[in-house]
Amino acid sequence: MTRSIGYSRPLGATPDHEAERRALLDAGAETVFVDRGQPTARDQPELSLCLATLKPGDTLIVTRAARLRPGLTGFVQTVAELTGRGVGFHPMAEAALASTASATDPRELLIALNALRGELVGIRTRAGMERAEAEGRRPGRPSVMSPERLAVARELRRQHRSIAHIANVIGVSPSAVQRALAPPRPS
Repeated sequence: MTRSIGYSRPLGATPDHEAERRALLDAGAETVFVDRGQPTARDQPELSLCLATLKPGDTLIVTRAARLRPGLTGFVQTVAELTGRGVGFHPMAEAALASTASATDPRELLIALNALRGELVGIRTRAGMERAEAEGRRPGRPSVMSPERLAVARELRRQHRSIAHIANVIGVSPSAVQRALAPPRPS
């Protein structure tokens, strides 16, 4: 007797676990396992339980391939393990990944995996930006323009020095000086 088992994990800051669970049940999952931790967390206790319950002939259903593992390597290893055990894998949103075991064209598999990699990177980036904002930090790369450099740049600009000269004096790129000295944009 073959069974369909569902699995989900959060991908954003405000996951809708109930909607995911309903979608998996509507797709035929008898049981649904849901990890409720951070989107980038490597610890997935519910996935471990889910994988332990799967038997040959069963199918693991996820709404999107990115919900299986936070990294591409872990994703590939998990799917390979499932295939080796005779367990099917069905990501509802990605038809190309669902047929990877029988794909004869390796380019199709690489294209699908590259798309998945891009999606996982985007998820981790958004999670990091949301975490930085929640901690009161500005997300993204730190500015090369320290308060001291900015003060020197402003003083040199008041002396009508060129952007290139200022950049050379304080040791940053001209574009960094230009951005720092630009008037604030209206909101």
